[in-house]
Amino acid sequence: MGILENAKQVAKAVEEIHNLELYQRVLNLHSDIIELVEKNNELREENQELKKKLELRGKMQFKPPFWFQNGDVTPFCPSCWETKTQAIHVVKDMEEDGETNWHCPTCKNCYHVRSGRTLYPHVYGEPDQGPWG
Repeated sequence: MGILENAKQVAKAVEEIHNLELYQRVLNLHSDIIELVEKNNELREENQELKKKLELRGKMQFKPPFWFQNGDVTPFCPSCWETKTQAIHVVKDMEEDGETNWHCPTCKNCYHVRSGRTLYPHVYGEPDQGPWG
């Protein structure tokens, strides 16, 4: 039998002996128990989310300029991962003559990568302000 069921039975027993003050205190106690159970459930969910994030963090590996997971050949956006801990795949726009353009559908950063050399990321619509720009 759970704590809420026990509290309900105590409230019912107190009601039957017609002690209004004690009955009110038991109802307040029951309300406090409900709040604690709800908070416990929230903390449990938050704990699960944090465990998943920690597990994901352990799987991520940085290979400049992107983050990768073992077995996944599509890179993750470094901006999304490093600022918000969100594993968002970047999308390949173009690949020719040793150059590849990638963009992030979430943060809109664009990455221009040359074989052996990376250009500074920039946001769509803005000129590249990087050191090789």
